[in-house]
Amino acid sequence: MTTDTETLHCSTHGESQATYICEHLADNAAQRWHCDYPSQDNPSPDAWCDRCNTEFLKQGAWNEANQGRINIKLLCSSCYEHRKGESISYMDAASSKQWEAFVSECCEGLTKKNEHLWQRLSLTSYKRWDWSQDTTELIFSNDGVPGVIARIAFVGSFSTKSETWLWAWANFNLVEAIREPVIAVRDYGEQKDFLPLIIPKWSATQEDGWHMTAVAARILGAEGAYRTPSDYGFTFMVLHDVRTV
Repeated sequence: MTTDTETLHCSTHGESQATYICEHLADNAAQRWHCDYPSQDNPSPDAWCDRCNTEFLKQGAWNEANQGRINIKLLCSSCYEHRKGESISYMDAASSKQWEAFVSECCEGLTKKNEHLWQRLSLTSYKRWDWSQDTTELIFSNDGVPGVIARIAFVGSFSTKSETWLWAWANFNLVEAIREPVIAVRDYGEQKDFLPLIIPKWSATQEDGWHMTAVAARILGAEGAYRTPSDYGFTFMVLHDVRTV
């Protein structure tokens, strides 16, 4: 549907990138979205619903033969992001029940892992922590002397300003090495139809941040997880190869 990068003026968000969705998603976002995952070059890929996807599949692409059968709506990128987040409520009852049981199991597992780590390495005894995207390491130290080092992968971030969760795989301000591992969590979400794992950004609570991190720790086989504060919320990460130095 998209031909060139365009901008538009949104009455709510001001000047912004133009995005394209079908009229059915514009009217009701709580349904399945057919679109590519966001990329650094295309953070808001064209999207359409199940009904319009029937026309898409007849040609395998949008072209002159089927474009006349879909009504396109323009949204700014912020409105697109918000509407996409609303689609999280589309998960059916069976998937929701499986999801809730899985999250509970993952949270229990992460609690045990973190308790073991904290007891084994006395992590509360360290005054300072520092992480680096370049080295993908988290370091606990006292008075400039490192005591424990862990290899990390970012899971996502919770914004206390917008009260939203953003998956690390959709945050292109991060270096690839630290956000790429969590793509495996997104892939798992695709297999199980767990929408919270495949929607890039959605309304959330801090508890949701821990839930997503517990799921990531389970899928990625992490030894534990950690959360660090920022000016606008918290960054969640999983830990591997945790060791004393």
